[in-house]
Amino acid sequence: MSRPLEGRVAVVTGAGRGLGAAVATAFAAQGAAVVLASRTAEELRVLADGLQATHGVPALAVPTDVRDRAQVDALVQAAVDRFGRLDVMVNNAGLAVYGPVEDIAERDLDAMLDTNVKGTIWGSVAALRVMKPQGRGLIVNVSSIAGKLHLPGESAYNASKWAVNGFTGTLRLEAEPHGIQVSCVCPGGIDTPFWQGGGRRPFPPDIEPGRDFLRADEVAATIVGLALHSGTFVVPEVVMLPLIRR
Repeated sequence: MSRPLEGRVAVVTGAGRGLGAAVATAFAAQGAAVVLASRTAEELRVLADGLQATHGVPALAVPTDVRDRAQVDALVQAAVDRFGRLDVMVNNAGLAVYGPVEDIAERDLDAMLDTNVKGTIWGSVAALRVMKPQGRGLIVNVSSIAGKLHLPGESAYNASKWAVNGFTGTLRLEAEPHGIQVSCVCPGGIDTPFWQGGGRRPFPPDIEPGRDFLRADEVAATIVGLALHSGTFVVPEVVMLPLIRR
């Protein structure tokens, strides 16, 4: 059976778990070779082995800290060295720490700006360098509905995601003359490990993540859908919100 992305190469950051792993899996299911990046080397290795076994596609695990520009450059170079091209760059790595404005800790702010903003910028720049000579490519920056709303308790996270949206819009304008598509995906809450553990604000009593959040595979399918479009148009932004049923 023909798979529409066979022969294409996709790099996914934050691929060790959650949405990133779902995105990598969705690309592999469509036949794309995948390059997996995150700081969790063992999770990447397990995912790469699983994707190769299940979908029969090459999967390259490259442990990467997106806060370090040199590591991001090396990630993209590893993709080119192995496959000779780069078709899709998904800048997905991100983190959030919530709390009142007056409680923002400098270390938390730095972590969010370095990961969410700088990581997205370094990934986009590295991909752009490869895609320009190709005359084609797709860069998808995963933002959040927090990049479009003002949400109490999320001021620093809001700031980082608004920055991602602003950067992505300008990147799109600069990339278009070179045949490169750039999209920003802004999902609402996703039922992944992102919402488990320290720093997460408690849910209102009537909200259940498993019921009222998006599923990772739904968001992943939307991202892969952008790569399935023709090269004659661009989708600048996708906003995804859960359909909450009471």
